[in-house]
Amino acid sequence: MALSAVRVLPVSWSSHGRRPSRLLARAGGLVLTLALVPAACAQPPGGGASDAASARMPWQVAEDGGTGQGVGADDGATFPGAAVMVPARDPGTMARALGKFLAGRTAQHANDIPAAADSYAAALEADPDNPELMRRAYYYLAADGRLPAALETARRALEVMPDDDFAPLLLATEAMRDDDPATAVTLIDGLEVIGLNTLLRPLLGGWARLGRGDGLAVALETLEPANSLPSARPLVELHAAIMARVANDAAISRARLDAYMKDHALDSPRAGRLVAELLVWQNRPDEARALVQEQRASRPGSLMLQQLAERLEAPDPSTAMSALPSTAGEGFAEALYHVGLVVNQGQGSDTAIVLFQLARAVRPDFPTAAVAIAETLRRMDRFADADRVLTDLDTSADPALGYLVQLYRAENLENMDRVDDALERYAALADARPDQAEPLVDMGDLLRREERYGEAAAVYGRAIDRLAEDDPGLWPILYRRGIAHERAGQWARAEADFLRTLELHPGQPEVLNYLGYSWLDRGEHIERAVEMIQDAVRQRPRDGYIVDSLGWGYYLLGRYAEAVEELERAVELRPQDPTINDHLGDAYWRVGRRTEARFQWERALSLEPDPGQAEDLRRKLREGLGDPDAGTPADGADGADDTGAEDAR
Repeated sequence: MALSAVRVLPVSWSSHGRRPSRLLARAGGLVLTLALVPAACAQPPGGGASDAASARMPWQVAEDGGTGQGVGADDGATFPGAAVMVPARDPGTMARALGKFLAGRTAQHANDIPAAADSYAAALEADPDNPELMRRAYYYLAADGRLPAALETARRALEVMPDDDFAPLLLATEAMRDDDPATAVTLIDGLEVIGLNTLLRPLLGGWARLGRGDGLAVALETLEPANSLPSARPLVELHAAIMARVANDAAISRARLDAYMKDHALDSPRAGRLVAELLVWQNRPDEARALVQEQRASRPGSLMLQQLAERLEAPDPSTAMSALPSTAGEGFAEALYHVGLVVNQGQGSDTAIVLFQLARAVRPDFPTAAVAIAETLRRMDRFADADRVLTDLDTSADPALGYLVQLYRAENLENMDRVDDALERYAALADARPDQAEPLVDMGDLLRREERYGEAAAVYGRAIDRLAEDDPGLWPILYRRGIAHERAGQWARAEADFLRTLELHPGQPEVLNYLGYSWLDRGEHIERAVEMIQDAVRQRPRDGYIVDSLGWGYYLLGRYAEAVEELERAVELRPQDPTINDHLGDAYWRVGRRTEARFQWERALSLEPDPGQAEDLRRKLREGLGDPDAGTPADGADGADDTGAEDAR
């Protein structure tokens, strides 16, 4: 009998179909959260909620007299001069500019940064005196990493719009890259303190002043206004400690680092690495080792933390430290990177990419910033663009980062539907890193999504062999192998994996649901199965899929009135799911509510079910349901369709 309505729900590090990025969730992930809330949700020019500036055509003049909303538009940050429109010189020029402008807007909204940069630059070439096109062109050229062209356009923009609040940031970055911090200070001091500049001006200004030779006290004083943003205080304390390190003032560095560690949890390997290296520099290696061991206890599989722990055991740990900035320029790049992470927590993905690109411009040997760009592009579904950023990236000084880059590139191939290439890369990485289970887990997930269940189960088994019995990552892999075994028709092996999973993680609702319903469908352990699904529902009362499982379980047991009650609730929770609507129709039929049953089947058919389920729905609309005691095809087909549909969720 086909397994019916089994709920394959996402587990702690699993997903189905097109997968969201996992680099953030991975042990050893690269994002430094620092407990910050964005000071401003920066947006690209014209990217505010109303898109008012974007709606203006290149030849139109802004009604506000030249004060428009550009970066930060969605949070009310206003940037003078951002929307000044200069008429094109003739109709032909106007048409060319308009066409490229509209192409740029289309690319912008499609998150196609290279195309947006090309189109806006071409529009500006057709209408070279248009301030809005200047702004859009330099912004997207910078986001695409074309800094020389972006800088040239930013200089022209400042000539036309002296109060522009983003172009000076690009030019200040150029100055720091060229070891001209005095020019950087002048440019940064000219920024209006509004929106994102509330954080950028003090943080970058402090580093520029330190580079200019103004001294640590002046740099820290410049940094202080950022403390007006309570959520920015962790960032201020950490950068103050690093500034003191660059200035060779161990006492101040220690005081600021202790303040950071006292009030703020270390919630990422990047933060842990910076703090550990500061502790080593402050001649506190034992504290650094204890800190890393504490982090490893909660993330035992983190290759980055493992690498850091090994480096701390070197005879002279300071020789193995490479993340900590040692110059004002490197600190400036670190600040750009950190603010980019802050912006990326909101809706400012494009602006985050610009900041990461600027960080790389100042500090070319900064692969972490490149990976942050790729991660952001991935979240924007630009997998090919993300892969180009990572191609030939030099991670020789950081093997743990190199491992993540290769894993990330395999994920990109998978999301580009290059299945064979992705499998090949996962296999190669698994062979190269026999101490890591994750390439095999990802490979198994891909095989399972491709319905190659026997192969998936075997690969999951190889991953399980690499983990200790007490590894917290063991139970999700056992669960997934159980699903693969069940789909491959190996029920005894599947059941053993599910039971073992519940030993390791008692009460896990997805597993309770899957195993409980499997037993119901097989007519085994009926009372225990119902109790397990009920327990899953108690834990997830708002999960429409699990509630549907309970209702469908009641249906299979012939408890139709109870099935109706649960399935009605499931439909309320998941009204757009064709299978749940289908189930409710079946339950209505069994209790004699046949008009409502046909309505639910019609509703399910309108929700684009898979072809097999659609055929079954049409048959039920023609014929209704047969005798439930006769094992009719109608009831059996429901279950087969549901199993496949749920695995895609």
